[in-house]
Amino acid sequence: MNPDVVVIGGGIVGCSCAYYLARAGMNVRLLEKGPLGAGASKAGMFHVVTWEEPEIHLRLASASKELYQTLAEELSVDIEFRITGSMAVLETMEAFEGFQETARRLREKGVECDLLDQTNLAEMEPNLAPDLAGGAHFPADGEVNPLCATWALAEGAQDHGAVIDRFTEVTDIEVGRDERTVEAVQTASERIPTKYVVNAAGAWSGKIGEMVGLEIPVTPRKGHLVVTVPVPDDFLNCKVLLSASYMNSLEEGIDVAVAANVQQARNGNLVLGSSRQFVGFDRTVEPEVISRMVSRCTDLLPSLREVDAIRTWSGLRPYTPDLLPIIGPVDELEGFYMASGHEGIGITEGPITGKLISQMLTGEDLDIPVDELSLSRFAPDGEGDDKKVA
Repeated sequence: MNPDVVVIGGGIVGCSCAYYLARAGMNVRLLEKGPLGAGASKAGMFHVVTWEEPEIHLRLASASKELYQTLAEELSVDIEFRITGSMAVLETMEAFEGFQETARRLREKGVECDLLDQTNLAEMEPNLAPDLAGGAHFPADGEVNPLCATWALAEGAQDHGAVIDRFTEVTDIEVGRDERTVEAVQTASERIPTKYVVNAAGAWSGKIGEMVGLEIPVTPRKGHLVVTVPVPDDFLNCKVLLSASYMNSLEEGIDVAVAANVQQARNGNLVLGSSRQFVGFDRTVEPEVISRMVSRCTDLLPSLREVDAIRTWSGLRPYTPDLLPIIGPVDELEGFYMASGHEGIGITEGPITGKLISQMLTGEDLDIPVDELSLSRFAPDGEGDDKKVA
């Protein structure tokens, strides 16, 4: 049978779409050009942080955390989800004083947030550098294993009848004679007629858009990570530790931005990050960037200097100009849906993205209104709806 919907991309977002669509009774086929989770899902951190602004991020992250709690019980593969709390570290008094307004705003929006002065911070995390100004603790945050979650969602989708095709690259997408309706997806070996296509191709989403004449402003942004040998469980009291500068976007004129991000996985290994740079689709690990990144982490957590690193890797995040994902139907092309552009928080927002796409295709009420995340927000002024331009 021809599928009702073809999902392009086998990362956490694509597999979430396949899972919720198949569970809703749709005939689903997912196409991934490599192994599942080989893109940003493989290269991402474990954290599920629910305090990133603006408000739409807060709502998506909170909804995804609730879904992860359910998925941890209903999926047959252990996704290693747990509530760990997270901590944002403020390195200067200026940053600490500025974050107090952020904390107030977050509390008004329902986010659990405890401000920590220098003394409180040292009591909670004694291994931190002694000269830090303070921090903020978010007790409701958690973590999940990105690859395990991706594989578990794919297996769950298959349990509901979805077909998962690995190492199957999409070469073209056919549209009707009026150029306004999706008709089929083409791979190297077959033509797949379908009514719907979901573009969940991550950093490669723009290339998928080109197949149907769409300009999709998703570009790859490279990031590096380092993993260490396992350390004792009490090395970090809070398993997700972020310098507040991690939340800053790449500044204009800076080739590489690095920030301190330390997380302890369930097996004891530490994952250190992160970097941000625009280098196209180059995924080469750069020793100089790794060195700068590790230096930032050891400045924050000096005891790291006694811990051995065992491997490094890099991946490509799907970046959008306004740092918001693109979720929903494309007005110019009936049957074409976007689920991409999550940058570094695809792990955090993957489940709710998949559920929203399922609700859109099946006509259900949306858990969260996401009109502001439409591709149309990038349309140039004066462009009509009849033009395939974003």
